Amino acid sequence: MAADLVLAADLGVIERAADPGEFVVQACERAKAWLTEALEHGEIEQIAEIKSQAEAVRVYTAQKQLGKDAQLAAAEIVRRAERGIGVAIRRGQQSGEIAKRGDRGSRGAPGVHGGNPGDRRGEHLGSAAGFFRHDDERAGAYAMTDGVSDTDFEDALGEAKAEGNLSRANVVRKIGQRRGGPPAPGQRVPDPADRSPDAAARRRELIGEFAATGMSSRQIGGRLGIGDDRVRQVAREHGITIRADAVLGRTRRLDSNRIVRETVHALEGLAMGVELADPAEIDLGEAPEWVASVARSLRVLRKFFRQIEGVTQ
Repeated sequence: MAADLVLAADLGVIERAADPGEFVVQACERAKAWLTEALEHGEIEQIAEIKSQAEAVRVYTAQKQLGKDAQLAAAEIVRRAERGIGVAIRRGQQSGEIAKRGDRGSRGAPGVHGGNPGDRRGEHLGSAAGFFRHDDERAGAYAMTDGVSDTDFEDALGEAKAEGNLSRANVVRKIGQRRGGPPAPGQRVPDPADRSPDAAARRRELIGEFAATGMSSRQIGGRLGIGDDRVRQVAREHGITIRADAVLGRTRRLDSNRIVRETVHALEGLAMGVELADPAEIDLGEAPEWVASVARSLRVLRKFFRQIEGVTQ
């Protein structure tokens, strides 16, 4: 299934299709199923690869004006992949495969967050930093992940798509609006201080419902206002399986060569796309945000370019 989007990332294949826009839509539809499977098995690098390809396709479809449906389809895959990376990272952190805050000696993040430079905790762990281009992307991915059920994400994504705006900021805003509003029918949460049998029974019911949507014990505890240890205890006592706590596939160590290769691939697609843009037609209302985002990305790319250049000399 991944091959479908790989083909779409080849701009020549898109152009040769009988209906380029429909070709992109169908490829992205198949990629949705593949992303679900990849996340199920902890294939975080594969998810990152699809995100990179989908972003290149999104830019190309917009600049070649292949239709709003094609643009939204590619943007949807980017958003789904970003959340998938966030979920996979959190699972990896929980299982001890990826470094989290406090693992000061983790690979790729020595000395971060202060503390004793000699602290060797987590030195065997992979770093999550390589999966994000900049802080905004990282913050957005976690905002679509932490404490967000599959249902909330799907509903927010659907609302944003109906508006024709699948930007990261809009999807995150929709999620915030849903979580900040009143609970849906059947989702009433007992007061944490309520120790009555009815409240206990309701918590058990909600733990089962939330676990079924893919939430972790920590996320469920946050929703219910109780500790994650208590959530796990209740789940054990009542035979509730919290799948997010039981990582189905071990997250592999980061492959730096693969990350660079996919980055180069995406940049080539972006470079071909921006050559088609006419600066005189740029929306002045959105330009400042684009300038700031491009500037952040260029700083990171320049730094990495100098590092690679230094190695080759």
